[in-house]
Amino acid sequence: MTVVTSALRATVEDSGDHDAGLRRVRNSLALVADGTDRGRWSASYYGKDLVLTCPGAAEPPRMRFGEGVRHGWAWNRVRLDGGVGQRRESLLAACYEVSMAARLRRDHPGLQEARSGPVIDRARHVLSPVQIASLLAGVLVRPLGGADGAGGAAPGEDPRLPGVPSADGWAGTVATRTPAGHYAVTDVHDIEWGTVRRADGERLTEGNAQQLLPLAETWSAGRLETSAVLRQAYRLRVARETDLVDHLRALSDAVRPAGRLYATLGDGLSGLVPDAATLRAAVSLANRRSAGRMHSGAGVAPLASVDLAAARERAHFSLHVTKTLKGSAAPQAATHVFGQPLDAGATGYALDFLTGLACAGAGQPGHHHLLHARRWRDWWLEHLPCSAHRAFMRLF
Repeated sequence: MTVVTSALRATVEDSGDHDAGLRRVRNSLALVADGTDRGRWSASYYGKDLVLTCPGAAEPPRMRFGEGVRHGWAWNRVRLDGGVGQRRESLLAACYEVSMAARLRRDHPGLQEARSGPVIDRARHVLSPVQIASLLAGVLVRPLGGADGAGGAAPGEDPRLPGVPSADGWAGTVATRTPAGHYAVTDVHDIEWGTVRRADGERLTEGNAQQLLPLAETWSAGRLETSAVLRQAYRLRVARETDLVDHLRALSDAVRPAGRLYATLGDGLSGLVPDAATLRAAVSLANRRSAGRMHSGAGVAPLASVDLAAARERAHFSLHVTKTLKGSAAPQAATHVFGQPLDAGATGYALDFLTGLACAGAGQPGHHHLLHARRWRDWWLEHLPCSAHRAFMRLF
């Protein structure tokens, strides 16, 4: 098994557009796949990763990389024994390990060894415990079975997310849209480190990396073997991804039959809903069901008087607004409607959030939100009261 990973977020930020950045990554990974011996190697895609497999013992294939997207790759041999379920579990666990090694090599190009075991062993020597936790949490291990671990996705559902519509159905939804509809986009807030309440710092939701930090600290201190770390981390990641599947399914189910949200954005959904109230109710329901574990924010924009591309960008702006309000008492921290101005309280939370990012500087976690604010500066000025314009502009 060989896994090629990509720097998706960096590519998206460089492109200035989520869909354009995603296309660049997909095209780059397709170039790698097309240049591989397809008679022997089978290629499949998993988010921002390309997974290449072949039967029998083999060295990694020769790969051709394009320009403009930063990649990393790693490989290992996987022994598949037992029944179908056991073999599948072994394959998914190996994919988790090799994908993690590929990401480590992507971010640390000085690591010359490409086989996943030695690469992972190096992690605790080149990364801090916080960085190790991020690495352990960063690879998707979504269960392919149904809610009971069996069955899997039905036709028309995303194979990684049983019960959630596949993005393959998006074209049909677009073709039947009405001018009265709304474009909606959701995303789990702070999925890596969780959300804390602004007022008192109390933890509101758990994060993937935050859950794994104790394990990372133990490993970093040399008190646990790498094989044990991988077993425990994988088990925790499967449980966490199961929670995510349940959360996204609740969001998707709550807008039906009048709307449809598709699995398109990793830990988020996008699609069309009849009105903002439908989306707001869906987000509220899903967040209540996963209280303490994860919650989503959502942006929504009317389709009236604009084309689909314009409505999509407006919805992404509104989603970005919810991220500046996360952990606050503002109702718009859960759902923001494009064109709906912020009141004084929400304005204060948003400015405090963006000011903190500006003070932290480039390279710090969350800095991309400040880049989004700069890109959407004019829309921010339309949504903020005039009294806040000067403070907002000082951020840039």
